[in-house]
Amino acid sequence: MKHPAKIVFLAMDAGDKFLIQNWARDGTLPTMHSLLARGLVGDTISVEGLYEGSTWPSFYTGVTPARHGFHRLTQINPGTYELHRSSPGEFIKREPFWNLLSSAGKKVAILDIPLSGISKGLNGIQMVEWGSHDAVYGFHTWPRALKGDVLKRFGNHPMKKSCDSDRRSPQDFCRFRDQLIEGVKKKCELTIHYLNKGEWGFFAQVFTEGHCAGHQCWHLHDPAHPNYDPKVVSFTGDPIREVYRAIDSAIGRILAHVDENTYVFFLATHRMAHNVGGNFMLEKILEKLNVLKKYPTTAAFEQPGMMNKIINHAKGGWKKLPKPIQATLKPALLPLYNLARHRVAGEDLPQISSTMDLKNCKCFPNENGNLISGIRINLLGREPSGLIKPGKELQDFSRELSEDLLNILDRDSGKPIVKRVIKTAELFQGEYIDHLPDLLVEWNEDKLIGSKGVNDDKSCWLQVTSEKIGMVEGEYTYCRTGDHRPEGLFSVSGPGINPGAIGRTISIMDFAPTFLNLFGLTNPDLDGKPISEIFGKEGYFK
Repeated sequence: MKHPAKIVFLAMDAGDKFLIQNWARDGTLPTMHSLLARGLVGDTISVEGLYEGSTWPSFYTGVTPARHGFHRLTQINPGTYELHRSSPGEFIKREPFWNLLSSAGKKVAILDIPLSGISKGLNGIQMVEWGSHDAVYGFHTWPRALKGDVLKRFGNHPMKKSCDSDRRSPQDFCRFRDQLIEGVKKKCELTIHYLNKGEWGFFAQVFTEGHCAGHQCWHLHDPAHPNYDPKVVSFTGDPIREVYRAIDSAIGRILAHVDENTYVFFLATHRMAHNVGGNFMLEKILEKLNVLKKYPTTAAFEQPGMMNKIINHAKGGWKKLPKPIQATLKPALLPLYNLARHRVAGEDLPQISSTMDLKNCKCFPNENGNLISGIRINLLGREPSGLIKPGKELQDFSRELSEDLLNILDRDSGKPIVKRVIKTAELFQGEYIDHLPDLLVEWNEDKLIGSKGVNDDKSCWLQVTSEKIGMVEGEYTYCRTGDHRPEGLFSVSGPGINPGAIGRTISIMDFAPTFLNLFGLTNPDLDGKPISEIFGKEGYFK
């Protein structure tokens, strides 16, 4: 049975499938047009409800979040009310598929696959976070000496810090765009260099610059966005389009170094769209529903101790500082602030919230994302001060809370602000289910939310109402104007691959078993299934 000699996997992290398709058609993205025209193409879907943080871990392990346990970089520590830093390389117990390829003697190069850790002893090379949207470890390599070679030849990625920024001027957005484009160009040169240095069985590179652009610049792309300003856009242009063009050009240059006997996979993962939802108001809503209790204002200082008092006073003084001074001081003071918050817990782990009276809460927010919020139920026998009994009481509480959330209306439109409430245990089963939120609150996309981090208009305010909560309002202050959706697309091309479309949606978990099978390997303990449309009767490819 034939096995492919080489596979090259190239991806756009958070690449938006609809932008890629539209710009491929109109000639903006000629490489994408070629890949989609000559390849076998299919729609993809990430893991339901948890796709903000679980997409890449589910991609490379081939199992659901309930079996690898990861949905966010900071997660609940079961049995406590504390958070732990769930660094994926150490926390995720499932093997990434490239470890199995390496053990089978395949030479692999794994470059910048997001939310992954270093695989020591890998038969090949690996780079983690040379240029990545999610910064967990900083730049590391295998073997370790590779790091020096990369820095000597290519230096650091131009985006040396987080993409997020509280406030950018039009000029800042232009500089931000140019940094991302320069990062794409450097990553292209780096990729070509190492691609040509070895006879790789499997070679992977991920461009994450579109992820950064999508979060920060959606209001400069979408005229329907509440923060869209034609005058600003006339100056900045559409940074997302320009970053996508740079990635398209880079992939085209890389593919010029790929021979005709290599099978090329392209993947655009969970896409981007306008920011929506009331995640920033969930704590207030749960408090109004009498399922979450907070300490009285006077006790909030005393309960966690003097450090908490200092933190609260510092926050009050910070808000009074002029924005330019905040921008200057933030890089130095933010690490100290985070350290102080962690020390409130008496150790190096932050607590859920020092203002919540967790012993008397029936549930509390369990951070998951903006479009789909998480809620953790204070379950008897699991939480230190659990109140809700498993079984009928849990079912009744979950049902009533879901109904209450679904009855909340946007004051402006009169439409429900919540689209649906999902029980995580009804989506997934596995040994790590308790690391995940219990309920997932999907916000209605009809209500677009602006960001105070972009300007100070009223689009960042949300007012919601119901018979139980009365009227609750809040202000969205985070800088991101775009956020994720679960849809994606992929293409595969190479010898024996006939162009066409797959008439079904492929799970993000299907890629790991597909890559294994293409090399004659199997792992029956995966939730994903090999993409059968790729395989032919006389070999692994049609």
